[in-house]
Amino acid sequence: MILALETSSSSGSLAIGEPGRVVETWKFEGARHSAALFSSLQELALPSLRIQTVIVGVGPGSFSSIRVSVAAAQAIAFSKGARLRSICSAWSLALQFPDMARLGVFSDARRGELYGTLFSFGRLERSTFVFPKGELAIRVQSLDLAVASEELGPDLHRAFPRAEDFLRIEEESAAFSEEPFPEPIYLRGPVPSLAGTPA
Repeated sequence: MILALETSSSSGSLAIGEPGRVVETWKFEGARHSAALFSSLQELALPSLRIQTVIVGVGPGSFSSIRVSVAAAQAIAFSKGARLRSICSAWSLALQFPDMARLGVFSDARRGELYGTLFSFGRLERSTFVFPKGELAIRVQSLDLAVASEELGPDLHRAFPRAEDFLRIEEESAAFSEEPFPEPIYLRGPVPSLAGTPA
């Protein structure tokens, strides 16, 4: 059985099932998912389940919420002796809109920048990258559909990553990472310290 966790946006979710088949899903809303995530995990009756794979979405998105779900996924995988896999959360949107020849998935990277990930007919065209927020309108013009889980502009369709979509991806897909210590997607170095301030 597979357990999937996704908390990169304000709409978090869990899903349990098998490859290509969703048995049950849990959804929770809000900026912070910690309490809702663990409450949903309690409802699962984890001790009685034979979890063989745990999949966790690593964003880009809410850094703190992703860290919480990554820690939970690691703990569950360790306790169950299960396979731990991570995946860019934007793959969920690619599966929700598989007929789009030019799909852009965007999220707020803060500091006046955005994250972008590009897909074509459900396949990755360009891995997640960072660009200035002022370029969004130009980038959207070249797409058939631009999607975001946040309010980023009038030309973007609102949609949210879902844990259940990860169960639809082929098990051997290169979209998954087997990294034992997955990190939220964050493509920049640390903020430089101010002069005279300790780093």
